[in-house]
Amino acid sequence: MSSRGLWGRPWAGVPRLTGVPGLTGATGDASSVAPGPSDRRPSSGFTLLELLIVLAIVALVVGVSAPWIQKIARRNKFRSAASEIQSTLLATRMRAVRLNGTASMVVHPAAPTESMHLLQTVELDPPSPTPTPNPTRTLPLSTDALAFLTLPVNSKVSFDGNGRRVAPAGALSSDIVVEGPTGAGDRNQITIRTSMTGRVEVITPAVWQ
Repeated sequence: MSSRGLWGRPWAGVPRLTGVPGLTGATGDASSVAPGPSDRRPSSGFTLLELLIVLAIVALVVGVSAPWIQKIARRNKFRSAASEIQSTLLATRMRAVRLNGTASMVVHPAAPTESMHLLQTVELDPPSPTPTPNPTRTLPLSTDALAFLTLPVNSKVSFDGNGRRVAPAGALSSDIVVEGPTGAGDRNQITIRTSMTGRVEVITPAVWQ
């Protein structure tokens, strides 16, 4: 706006801003104020050195924790395989009760050239020398997860229609002892035990290696 009135006379009481530092022009227009040194803010990005330090710390953490993570993963795989044996025994017992007859779980350890153990469930197991009937269910277990150390007589646990264990009979051990993880430096042993009443329990190490 001009500093003069409608008839060319200066507005009364309106001072002219001249000679004020940081202002340009006679009218002191704020849009023409030049930024001072305090208005210039530094960049908020990371320097190359900071990024290299962060990457080095991340690599160190990964390198230290990787063996531990692999050990835990192998141990969990071993425990899962042992739980599969327990679950198969319980399912076999329930099958015997449902059929009101005999049902058995038979363990077939893998040969040195094979990669899978087999757990087979058979029904109405006939007396010897009649051949064992075809299995109604087969569950493979990886040899990488575990190895069998101890098996019951004939590698078999049988239940009758009341859910009681009938084989191995009497005081014979029904323990299935497995070791794993296969190929690991620190191995553990788990025992799957079936009582005469048909109760199946898993006995794990007090201290894991």
